[in-house]
Amino acid sequence: MDVRRQLRTRRLMFLSCIGTGNSTHMPFFVSFLIGVLFLASPSFAGWRVTGESNVYYTDDAALFSSTRRLSRNQDPTQPVIDSLLANQGDDVVFEPMAHIMKSFSLMGRPTELGVRGQGFVFTDNTQFNHGSLSVEASHNLTSTTALLMRYFFGPDLFLGKNEVRPLEESDGNPPQVKNEEVTTNYWAGGLAQQIPGVDDLRLILYGRYGLRDYDKPFRQRDTRFWTVGTHVEWAPTQKIGLALGYHYERGLADGRKQPELQDDISYFNHFVTGEFEYEITERLSLEMGLHYEFNGWTTGIQGDERKGQHENVIQGDIVSRYLVNEVLQLTAGFQGSHRKESFEKGLKNLNTWLGAKLAF
Repeated sequence: MDVRRQLRTRRLMFLSCIGTGNSTHMPFFVSFLIGVLFLASPSFAGWRVTGESNVYYTDDAALFSSTRRLSRNQDPTQPVIDSLLANQGDDVVFEPMAHIMKSFSLMGRPTELGVRGQGFVFTDNTQFNHGSLSVEASHNLTSTTALLMRYFFGPDLFLGKNEVRPLEESDGNPPQVKNEEVTTNYWAGGLAQQIPGVDDLRLILYGRYGLRDYDKPFRQRDTRFWTVGTHVEWAPTQKIGLALGYHYERGLADGRKQPELQDDISYFNHFVTGEFEYEITERLSLEMGLHYEFNGWTTGIQGDERKGQHENVIQGDIVSRYLVNEVLQLTAGFQGSHRKESFEKGLKNLNTWLGAKLAF
């Protein structure tokens, strides 16, 4: 959220994520990106470093990560474990995050380039521990138009233990159960246009392309997806910020070509979101968001439980932020999510958290 501050300062930034598909490449990749930032301008002028740490309580460790990333600037279609295998218990989760940004001039126009690292560290369910890296850039094409880019890499996200296809028992033995993990890479871009004649109103045309690669026992779930959408951000007053967003996404899984496995997770997705921010005082602000997602499974394979089925997800969140000084900000939040596949029982996830953010 934080729409009002973004518009007021005209910092047309956009988060993005990319990936190599191999977590062993990460140290080199991070070093390379930091080197690019230094080459852009070796002086410390224009550098911004932000560190953030949050502590969460979640009532379902299996759903936590997907719930946290369900927003227009994150990854709203991040996969979760099959509904039957969720309910992995509550947990306390630590989220360390670091963000390095560099502002400089490119072809005479303001440009920003940044790297963001994030992790989720679970106290009890440590198998869900994971991290992600994103690279983001914005370049002002004109005084009112900006090009926005983002790359996200999330390796080896553990979803849970799942049944390996085919499910038929052999020699009287039950189906095999193995760890299901997925690595996500996506590339996103947008064109942000300030609307003439309307103060602090901009329209963003958004698109992304991504890959979700599953570990070997679940390769039929490997998915290529693309997204198109529109965001509107408006600050009608100095104290109020509003944002609306809509995405349409199409995902094609390899399982559509393997009917014998009866496990095609191809889909189409509609995502709608609304956000509101209000500055109560100069130091205290309140943010609220409401998000809705509809997933329609497109499999035509006989025997596939998803044939003709769909999923609904509705989620709300509220966050308060208190600015202690120019360096330190404190946060507290609550988030609730309900997801229901038409062929399974509904799932709920509640998250609460406290956090602190340092900016230099």
